[in-house]
Amino acid sequence: MAPDSPHGNARTDSRRRVLKAGVIAYSGRQVTLRCSIKDLSDCGARLHVEGSIAAPDTFELLGELDGMEVACQVMWRRGMQVGVRFTEPPRFNEKKRKQIVDQWVLTHAKPTLRRQPKVPA
Repeated sequence: MAPDSPHGNARTDSRRRVLKAGVIAYSGRQVTLRCSIKDLSDCGARLHVEGSIAAPDTFELLGELDGMEVACQVMWRRGMQVGVRFTEPPRFNEKKRKQIVDQWVLTHAKPTLRRQPKVPA
């Protein structure tokens, strides 16, 4: 069992569960693989790699929506799961998508199918 495996005790900080879309990029970002980020910490992550191609030992992890970019090194592999350690601090670019909340939703009651009581004029 690798020292940084999910069942080992060598990890220095705790990971928080997330579910984010990510991209594994290598060879100067010429080759990419889709992945899901399952756990995330300040110094590493657990990824679920999609497809039949295995992730290389070192690569860049790109968080599509939050603009995260970080260099990674694979610490362990188990089937489609990969545990990585960040080899440098994450960089954050401008987010790819911004959360937009409609002002109407904030100022009006939710629509309902119930009849509203008649208010005398």
